[in-house]
Amino acid sequence: MSTTFGELVKEGARLLAAGGVDEPYRTAGRLVRELLNVDAVTLAAHPEHTVSDTDAELVRRAFHRRADGEPLQYITGRQNFYGRDFQVTRDVLIPRPETELLVEVSLEHIRTRPQPDWRLLDLGTGSGCLAVTLAAEIPTAQVVAVDISPAALAVAAANAQRHGVAERVRLVESHWLDAVPTTPPFDLVVSNPPYVAETDWPALQREVRDHEPYVALVGGEQGTEVYAHLLAALPPYLVAGGKFACEVGFEQAARVCAVGEAAGWRVERVIHDLQGIARTVVFTFPQVFSDNHRTWLGQGNEG
Repeated sequence: MSTTFGELVKEGARLLAAGGVDEPYRTAGRLVRELLNVDAVTLAAHPEHTVSDTDAELVRRAFHRRADGEPLQYITGRQNFYGRDFQVTRDVLIPRPETELLVEVSLEHIRTRPQPDWRLLDLGTGSGCLAVTLAAEIPTAQVVAVDISPAALAVAAANAQRHGVAERVRLVESHWLDAVPTTPPFDLVVSNPPYVAETDWPALQREVRDHEPYVALVGGEQGTEVYAHLLAALPPYLVAGGKFACEVGFEQAARVCAVGEAAGWRVERVIHDLQGIARTVVFTFPQVFSDNHRTWLGQGNEG
């Protein structure tokens, strides 16, 4: 028996509502549009359009996945970030709108310091949304993108290729800085590290807890352990005037700032997201440099 667009959307909305999904009708319509490559106008104007049995089954499977709590982005395989479509799989964290603050603060820093080239480092790149976006927005940038997961790096590579920046984004499999040489140093380091406390993991919404990668979310018992590690290790990797910009979790900004200051960093800015949450912290480090301003003279300068 044939099914129409309208019938399929209504069927999906009922299933999603029963599964406790927010905005079930809108979500059902989006799944139909994205999976069957139908624009919103056609779907609304022609609900009587017949869907093949194969396509209907494809969409019904997607309805069940979403009703079971799987995020929409993993079902469609895509997420928008800073105006670009990014491939996402369950091997990577889904890019969030608040992470775009890291792009904004990076671009602000770069615009105030004109120079012919930029070296940027993205720690915990995941889908590559930060590394690829910065490379696309800054045509003179060379970006090193680090992740411990080979599967995540494969997704980042696909996204770099998709957006035409693969030649300027170097992907490195590493536990944070372990496989990253200190020379030449970087002008800017960005990171959206794991910052969920282990004790908070069970209370996360099911879409996050049951489907997104644990390693990309949980940052230790307190949730701030990764920041302490990075803030202790990063100084040799930065040029004079270089910055470290990182995303932080809810009510973590003060603790992360204190960790940085104890390690010798200066807090330059704390930026709030649209919900008023302190979300991004920008640090600078008072380093001693050689005359060319590209080589750090402190300890641990071996690559």
